Amino acid sequence: PPEPEPEPTLPFDFHRFLGQLRHRTADPVARFLRSFISEFGKKQWMVHEQVKIISDFLEFISTKMAQCEVWRTVSEAEFDNAREGMEKLVMNRLYSQTFSPAIPSAPGSPRKSGKSGRSQADAANPFGPGRRGQHQEDVERDEVIAQKMRIYGWISEEHLDIKPIEEKGRKFMGLAQQELLKINTYRAPRDKVICVLNCCKVIFGFLKNAKADQSADAFVPLLIYTVLRARPEHLVSNVQYIWRFRNQDKLGGEAGYYLSSLMGVVTFIENLDRTNLTISDEEFERHVEQAVSAIAEKNKEQDYEERLSPRRNVSQRLSEKAQPSALSDDDDDDTDAVTGLLRTIQKPLSSIGRIFSDDAAAHSNSLRLAQPTQRSQQRQTEDAAARQASAEAAEAQRVRAREHQVVVETLQSMFPNLDKDVIEDVTRAQEGNVGRAVDACLALS
Repeated sequence: PPEPEPEPTLPFDFHRFLGQLRHRTADPVARFLRSFISEFGKKQWMVHEQVKIISDFLEFISTKMAQCEVWRTVSEAEFDNAREGMEKLVMNRLYSQTFSPAIPSAPGSPRKSGKSGRSQADAANPFGPGRRGQHQEDVERDEVIAQKMRIYGWISEEHLDIKPIEEKGRKFMGLAQQELLKINTYRAPRDKVICVLNCCKVIFGFLKNAKADQSADAFVPLLIYTVLRARPEHLVSNVQYIWRFRNQDKLGGEAGYYLSSLMGVVTFIENLDRTNLTISDEEFERHVEQAVSAIAEKNKEQDYEERLSPRRNVSQRLSEKAQPSALSDDDDDDTDAVTGLLRTIQKPLSSIGRIFSDDAAAHSNSLRLAQPTQRSQQRQTEDAAARQASAEAAEAQRVRAREHQVVVETLQSMFPNLDKDVIEDVTRAQEGNVGRAVDACLALS
């Protein structure tokens, strides 16, 4: 396996970053962010344009953050935490425009019945320009992979030349599957990467525990087995999203190796047939025939249920989709700071700083003319945002506590010889990071 990344001197803390962003000296940064989000959504961009625009904005906003009092004197590790927080915040906001399955399908495009043929966006938002180009290709590849994983769900260790996995080993593999499946519960590229890292580290933990070969020849078949068992949705889209929008400086070494390995598994499954497996023709055909029959039967049941289910009206769907935002977009003056910023991709994005600084001066002049009622509305908006952020922080704390308990219980079943208090301490010391916690438990056992 690749050398693990050095431990960060300061653990990533998204809520600390949000608190810094609400500081009065960070108001210009918050305004630029609101304006960027608003302007970005006014046009449908090609994938390569999205990547360029978002990358340039994050570079630009990083220089603006460095000029703010709240970040001016912090350590390099703390400022890196803030940059990571900004990437996460931006991508959380732009997820419905950048993560391929979240973008509604183009009007008039074919719609397949069944779970794999309909994305969440298709059901939740029937409006918008629609998914096209590389985004559409991502979703089509997702469907191919999903279909292949259903057809080949019967594949076992011997078909991939993996030695039989004992009971304890199955707990490792089960944990690896759980970590991979978490990838669709997060929106930020950083969080999705961590899911992949944890999955792969648990697999290497299994190999270490079994005192087996830890080369790629041993690791990759286990990763294929894990993916086929877990059957994560939107696998291609997730990997492509990470490659496109994660800070490229963070995709070297360990993260790059594991992501490349996962993409290799995707390619393997896309081209999977009998020649890739250790199996007789008769057994292969029997398994495939049974799988195809089961899929057809399930699709019939789903079609029947859909015909029986009453369709929700559009207003209902839109009300469910609507969510409050931690940063207010109500201030029309804020959008003036970047009016025209993204109207044409031909405009050099290197001028982004000049556009912001020129229009920020105009924005400052307009603020002097603001009426008392506007200031009152702004205070109310800020108070509401603060209350929501507080509620989000409390909920995040509850989620972390539940996840901590689940990790401890899982590690207990995997390492029965270790005392529960020791496992608790290890999990806490590793900030709940499953991959590092497994490594630590292996060292202790």
